[in-house]
Amino acid sequence: MLKIATWNVNSVNARLSHLLKWLDEFSPDIVLLQELKCVAEAFPHMEVEEKGYNIAVSGQKTYNGVAIISKTKPSFVEYNPVKTSANEARSITAVIDGITIVNLYVVNGKDVGTDKYAYKLAWLKKLQSYTKSLLSKTDQLVLLGDFNIAPTDDDVYDIEKTKDQILCSQNERKSLQKLESMGLYDVFHDYSFPPQTFTWWDYRSGAFQRNIGYRIDLILLTDSLKKRCTDYYIDKDTRYKSWCLLEPRTSDHVPVRITLK
Repeated sequence: MLKIATWNVNSVNARLSHLLKWLDEFSPDIVLLQELKCVAEAFPHMEVEEKGYNIAVSGQKTYNGVAIISKTKPSFVEYNPVKTSANEARSITAVIDGITIVNLYVVNGKDVGTDKYAYKLAWLKKLQSYTKSLLSKTDQLVLLGDFNIAPTDDDVYDIEKTKDQILCSQNERKSLQKLESMGLYDVFHDYSFPPQTFTWWDYRSGAFQRNIGYRIDLILLTDSLKKRCTDYYIDKDTRYKSWCLLEPRTSDHVPVRITLK
């Protein structure tokens, strides 16, 4: 069995104790981390390697940076393949056990109609082109990470309040649907999760306790891998376990993980 997980950690160094305890508890084979908020040299290499993981980092200061950590050393790594003129570290690809795995930290976009929103849509077009090129080479492909898109109205806390807003606009959802039309599947739908099952909640106003959130951390699989998927978990425990409540509190995202036979 192969356990693959994605987690926007909202600063890998600030949440390091949480990450290490989570690795001990679940022992995933491959973990995709987003929003590292550090350059590659500042990543906690020693602590993660001591848990038995190989590390590939595309790091950057401020709010960017992604990493792949894996028990098996990748046979190939491509750093930041989804490139724009801004050169933000938002993607990294690795081939592990014959599977091509793309870790994504999609642009947030701030507000519909802004320059940052236009940049998000342009970045997503780059992702579509890159994905098309990968699919021409392999049918063993996983795209996962923080997509900053809620795929449907079931994936938001309030349909009216979020309609045509950032994360939920028609253009963002169409960009995601374009990826799926290439032969990728949001495997979440194969499991019996109720509507309003989320992966991100604001820290403020008791949003987690009131379930005011979005499902924006996604795992997309090609059909050949979809057939191998046996389990899908959303680790909400990381928002209220005792070791996550200490300062600094855990990420506003929770891990999402699958098991492949």
